Amino acid sequence: MSHYASMMQTEAMRLLQAGFGSRFRTYRNTPALQVQPTDLPLLGVYILRERRTGMGPNHAEPKFKHELTLGFSGGEWADTDDQNKLLGLEAMMSELDDILLTNPKFVRLVEGFTGMDRQSQYAKVGETTLFEIRVEMVMEFTGWFDPVVEDDFNLLHIETRYPSVDTDPDAVMQIIRQYDLTQNEITAALSSAAKSKAGRYNGGQRPHQPLT
Repeated sequence: MSHYASMMQTEAMRLLQAGFGSRFRTYRNTPALQVQPTDLPLLGVYILRERRTGMGPNHAEPKFKHELTLGFSGGEWADTDDQNKLLGLEAMMSELDDILLTNPKFVRLVEGFTGMDRQSQYAKVGETTLFEIRVEMVMEFTGWFDPVVEDDFNLLHIETRYPSVDTDPDAVMQIIRQYDLTQNEITAALSSAAKSKAGRYNGGQRPHQPLT
């Protein structure tokens, strides 16, 4: 699982907690495997699967197209005396789409959303009869792994000897320059669009970066 996938799950949970507030009593980062009536209504946000497809031969850094599926599980107690609770859960799980997909910052974190799937079911979890709505959201982004460079070329020192190598620098003024080639100096000279893509990396995964 990539770090960027974890970040997407965390950001989705943050937005949904802010959007729903106390309308869901419990929030979890896992599916509803163990539930008590006092936990309900419950919303789980979790990574269901992540698929990586290589992008050409890895003659440079390994580069992948990621297909991430986030799972959203909303659960409510299937009380036979009050079936209207289920309609409320239906409405909130429909609102989930609006909270996430109308948020520009969240949408721009990935390169595109390729599909969604929804399932409703009744389940017996322990002694609790649960009405559950599961939503799967599929998205794509690109990630690659920059190498760890231990002997990086960071400093360039230049001195001239003109008109010949034996010239006394005190007799003829020479050019002496020193260039700091650290990643920070390089990115400072880039345009803002290129800078947002370049970032400051030395080893590890570099994910898709939205333009600022």
